[in-house]
Amino acid sequence: MGKHDELRSEIDRIDREMIKLFEQRMKITAEIAEYKRANNIPVLDRAREDKVIEKNVSYLSDHSLDQYTRAFSKRLMELSRSRQHEQLEDKKIKTC
Repeated sequence: MGKHDELRSEIDRIDREMIKLFEQRMKITAEIAEYKRANNIPVLDRAREDKVIEKNVSYLSDHSLDQYTRAFSKRLMELSRSRQHEQLEDKKIKTC
């Protein structure tokens, strides 16, 4: 196996781990949506999201990746919000 194939294999391994973590995160997102519904809390909490983004950037050892980490974190939270909205809408439809 050449260097290029080795690097691709490593990316594949990392992707598998990331997808497992993503799935776990989205399951918790569903629980958060239910909590927010039960407590009449809006889905979007911009201050919390800003704190999470900065916290995630602080975990970096290579700060040349700051802008990419911000973009990644922002997109991840957008997906989480979409999932929460979707779940809340499904719940409304089922309870009406």
